Amino acid sequence: MSKLVYIASPFSKIWDKEFAVLLAEKACDEVAKMGFYPVSPVLLWGGRISEKNAEEREKNLEASRELLKSCAYIYVAKSKHSCESAGIQAELNLAATLGIKELK
Repeated sequence: MSKLVYIASPFSKIWDKEFAVLLAEKACDEVAKMGFYPVSPVLLWGGRISEKNAEEREKNLEASRELLKSCAYIYVAKSKHSCESAGIQAELNLAATLGIKELK
C-alpha cells in the first residue's frame, strides 16, 4: 500500500500566502512524523498557478485531484481556514468517493 498522504490545506482564501505555505509545511511535518510521505499541492504548485485566472485555477484543481488519486490517505491541515474551505471539502468528498480514508 502507498504511504503517500495528500495534504489538504487552505490556500485561495488566505490573503497571506506565506502563512498558507507555513500551514502546509506544518501539516507535512506532522504526517512525516507518523511515518508517511506527505504530498502537498500548496507546496508543489500553489505559488506557480494564478488563483485569479479561472482557467489556471481549474488546471491547479485538476492536478490536485490527480495527485489525490495516487495517495493512500488524505490529511487536513489544522486551521480555522480549513473548516471554511470549499476546496478542502471537495477534496474530502473526492477522497470518500475513491475510498481514501482521512488520516487524523
